[in-house]
Formats: sequence, structure tokens, C-alpha cells
Amino acid sequence: MPTLTHPASYYAASANDTRVRPVLQEHLKTDVCIIGTGYNGLSTALHLAEAGYKVTVLEASRIGFGASGRNGGQIVNSYSRDMDFIEKHYGAEVGQHMGQMAFEGGRILRRFVRDYNIQCDLKEGGIFAACNARQFDELHEKKALWEAHGHQGLDLLDRETTR
Repeated sequence: MPTLTHPASYYAASANDTRVRPVLQEHLKTDVCIIGTGYNGLSTALHLAEAGYKVTVLEASRIGFGASGRNGGQIVNSYSRDMDFIEKHYGAEVGQHMGQMAFEGGRILRRFVRDYNIQCDLKEGGIFAACNARQFDELHEKKALWEAHGHQGLDLLDRETTR
């Protein structure tokens, strides 16, 4: 029998709905069955339901029990590699598509929050910090790369501005 208790965390303590759902006892007819209620499972189920499919979602524990319920919860609009690396190794066309797609996940999440009136602590913004002049110069270059891919509204704050 799987455990039903989330590990102690801010996210578990601040969850809006902690009810234990009943165990499935009957046969269901469904178009699609999703197993797992992490980000991928829930997002897939929601997109399919919005498209008109009858979706059933199964979870062995609690909603968001695994890694999806244990992360920091930030919307980070970047990749593990910088855009210049992607363009250099995969070409300008791939870089252009990846650059356009980078912010799409955040837009989807904000739409979910708005359209489904999700009561959460959604805050806009984020910080990439530099600890020295070289890193600050790198951030300046990254900002220019993101702007080249159409992402405006990025502010570069120097040491004096952040004091």
C-alpha cells in the first residue's frame, strides 16, 4: 500500500486540497487514462479534456505526491544551455524555435491559474544573479540573446540598483 502522507514541506503545508480520494472500485469507460498526477499527468489530462476527450486520472498516492510536489515551484524561462550554445550546435532555425518556446510554459501555467481560478501564490518575476563583474557581463549578453528572440521586459540591475 503506498504512503498517503506528503513529506513535511511548505508546499504540503500550504496545499489547498488535502482530501484523500476514494479508491477506484468500478470499471470505467474512458477515452484516455492518465496514470500519475504530477505536472505532466495533470497537464496532459487537462489539455485532452479541453479538447473534448473523456479523461480518467489515476494516482497511487496523493495529487502531486512525487517530484512535482517537492520542487521549488518557480517558473524558470530558460534552458540548461544558453541560446548561443543551442544556435551554435543546432542551427539558427532550431535556436529561433527554442527561443520562442522558452516562455510558452509560463504562459500556459498563468492561463491555467486564470481560467480555472486556481488559488495559489503565483508571483511574477525572477532573478538571475551575478556574483562578480564577469558574471554580470555574461548576464548582459544573455539578456541581449533573449531580447533577440522576442522576450522583452527583462531588466539588468547593477550592484547600485539592487542595494
